[in-house]
Parts: sequence; C-alpha cells; structure tokens
Amino acid sequence: MTNAPSWGDDEVLAFFTTSARNQAEAEKAAGVRHHLAVTIVNADTMPDSGYMRAKVAQEQVIAESGIPYTIVRATQFYEFLSMIAGASTVDGEVRVTTAA
Repeated sequence: MTNAPSWGDDEVLAFFTTSARNQAEAEKAAGVRHHLAVTIVNADTMPDSGYMRAKVAQEQVIAESGIPYTIVRATQFYEFLSMIAGASTVDGEVRVTTAA
C-alpha cells in the first residue's frame, strides 16, 4: 500500500496518478495479468475533497492501463483512527457521528 507524502490537492493528485502509471508500466514489463487496487468507499461522491478526487483519478489510470483489474472500495483503514479522532476533538471531547 502506498499513500501520498503530502495532503495538498495538487500534490496528492500528482502522487496517485504518477504512482499508478509507474506501477502499470512495471506490471506490463513483469507480465502481471491482473491488478488489484484497494481504495476508499464513496470516493467518487466527495468531489470537494482533493484527496478523494485523487483516489478517483488513480482508479481511472488503473482502468485505462490495459491491464485487467479489480478495484475494491473499502472503508477507511485503522491507521486513520487517530487522525479521525483528532479532527473530531473539541476541548478534549471527541464528538463523532453514530452513523446510524
């Protein structure tokens, strides 16, 4: 798994599209017959997020690579829990939706 080293809209877009193109070229050279990508659920429904736009662009590069592929959209990964909790903390209290 790779992730962008920067969270700026332009930087994250460049990272995901460039890395996807580089990976596709390496896969072609190695004779990879099927590409599997794990990405984020509902990324395509959050166009205001530069990160999510970049993930959708990454999926597009994969789709256009000419290599058969499967894209699995999964929920956020555990390594983001501290970031989510931190962004939801106000005056020492964590407030998150029950998502019910």
